[in-house]
Amino acid sequence: MTFTAPFGLLALLAVPAVVALHLYRRRLQERRVAAVFLFVGERLVTDAGRTRTRLLRTPSLWLECLMAALLALWLAGPSFGGIAARHVVFVLDDSASMSVADAEPARAAVRERLDDLRSQDRVTVLRTGPRGEILVGPRALPSEVEPALADWRPARPRHDPLPALDLARELATSAADVVYFTDEPTPFGIGEIHVVAMGEAQGNAAILSAQRFRRAAGGEELRVRVAAYGRTAPSAITIRNAQGAELVRGAIQITDGAADLTVPLPEGTGPIVVELPDDALAIDNEAWLAPEPLRTVRVCDLLSAESRRRLELDRVFAALDGHVLEPDALTAQLVLAERAGHPLAGQTEVVITAGDGERDGWRGPFVVDRGHPWLVGLQLAGVVWLAGSAAPPGRILAAAGNRALMTEEFVAAGRRLWVNLDAAAGNLVRSPDWPLLFANLLDSCRSEVPGPVQANVVLGEEMRFRRTLVAESADAELELELPDGTRELGRGDRIVGWIAAQPGLHRVLDRDGLERAAIAARFHDPSESDLRGLVTRTVAAADDQAGDGPLRDTTIERRLLGLLLLLCALADWWVLAPALGSTMLGRRRQ
Repeated sequence: MTFTAPFGLLALLAVPAVVALHLYRRRLQERRVAAVFLFVGERLVTDAGRTRTRLLRTPSLWLECLMAALLALWLAGPSFGGIAARHVVFVLDDSASMSVADAEPARAAVRERLDDLRSQDRVTVLRTGPRGEILVGPRALPSEVEPALADWRPARPRHDPLPALDLARELATSAADVVYFTDEPTPFGIGEIHVVAMGEAQGNAAILSAQRFRRAAGGEELRVRVAAYGRTAPSAITIRNAQGAELVRGAIQITDGAADLTVPLPEGTGPIVVELPDDALAIDNEAWLAPEPLRTVRVCDLLSAESRRRLELDRVFAALDGHVLEPDALTAQLVLAERAGHPLAGQTEVVITAGDGERDGWRGPFVVDRGHPWLVGLQLAGVVWLAGSAAPPGRILAAAGNRALMTEEFVAAGRRLWVNLDAAAGNLVRSPDWPLLFANLLDSCRSEVPGPVQANVVLGEEMRFRRTLVAESADAELELELPDGTRELGRGDRIVGWIAAQPGLHRVLDRDGLERAAIAARFHDPSESDLRGLVTRTVAAADDQAGDGPLRDTTIERRLLGLLLLLCALADWWVLAPALGSTMLGRRRQ
């Protein structure tokens, strides 16, 4: 049996105090008389004070001594189970450099610590990250750690481990029961935590950047930059497609620690992977790249044939690319109309009308908000603009004198551009600014085209997919298929997102299981690819109490002792009740 508060045993001094009270007690002398009234009042009162008498071993004495002993034990907090189960928190550095040698040194170090624990001990395993993540637990059995440890694949870029270490401090019984496994020097501010570093400085080569660019002549151009840290220098680079077929293989020459490579890709090349030879760190030897999707804007033309002819829109859109005509206004990103409608979320509506009333021609000067994306590059030099007298609603984008010519109106869901124009006269539709206006409108609508927001991301970033808002469409529910085959359900309304946690090619699947997009994720962190600063070191906690586990909770023992104490008090009262009754009766007779 152990005690959580041994100084509580000082209360055992109450036992000799009880014995002393029974030795020096005040007791009325018993006299047998025929009648109490024969004695005067003074004879019935004994002298004040206590005198030592013979100790009577009565039940009251034993009960009161037992009560004093129970009270002392209650204050001392006994634990009949001995030392309690420890709660040890393991924190794993989830940075990519920990994956050297497939993270086996870290796993072996954790297993060694687990072997020192007892079966009743409890374990929590965390991995570092922006917020810290619990892999096992909290307060799991040591036998539950191995499956999670086998599935652990560190792949994060360099990050601050303090959020995970702060969480570990809160979960552990004491800071000394937190063990941090890393491969770098001990970070500042964790002196009370046990640190086990198992890194090894060595050379490494990495793909620093890989990008695909579209060429004006057709096809794409791949640009790759490779760096070497230390003496390691890759001798070859390989480019394969998603099916594994080799597209390019060549030697590279690294100068001043880096080398650049430019490779042309034919039109229609799908996802590709750039590979370097194996070295210390495998995660930065591979970079997947998906082609950027063609964001084709759907244009719905609701203008009358006469208005379309006067506005010369057929000539304008024939000179522009990246768009298709869409008869259904619900699925279009750009809607052309003569009267205001009901644009959807992410939709731009262009209303071209001069309204009713008097028309005025304007030769300038024109005031244009050239900082607005719709009006970038518009000059309106030499333009004659015929506009109606009625001012359109919204914020003014272009004006002549006190006449608003173009305004922007924010409606419930989308946006609306009002163009106060009568194309029956004037030369705006034949000026260079007219097709430039619609080119700007197409560019602003291109970001609202459903599909991946970015086809290529780095680990830790969010992979986002913009879906349509048409009711009952197949992309109402989207899943992401990871490179290892697992799937994650997307969350979001207009834009659905997932955090890139695995390098490789990811597939976005709709409700029917059809692939909607391919998004590539790759590792990128030059500081993490440089393995020359890794160390092997063990730093014990400043106040290492790992050998002395915390005592078990004594709530049950205290409740049991409290119950026994109450029972003894009731028994003592029951024993003394007759004597107390007789004393009180004698006093009332007096």
